[in-house]
Amino acid sequence: MAHGILHQFKAALERRQARKDQNDGKFNKSKLDYNTSDAKTEFDFPELSETDMETLKEKIRADIRVGKRKDFILVLFVFGLLTILFLFFTL
Repeated sequence: MAHGILHQFKAALERRQARKDQNDGKFNKSKLDYNTSDAKTEFDFPELSETDMETLKEKIRADIRVGKRKDFILVLFVFGLLTILFLFFTL
């Protein structure tokens, strides 16, 4: 009968070690398998001519300007609305 108890004890130790390994893998950042290499990543972008590149840059700049303008108008609207509500409720 002593062999059965020893077998259960060994199985319990193995399960405990497996749980420990699993938990260490969750929280131990050194065991993460990130591929870190110094090689530069290459992308397969089409080559653009100078004129196409300039038009693309201008389009991107125009989109950014439009986005900034919309954000500014939204901030002004919210600020104006809050000012009107503040004056309405305090006076």
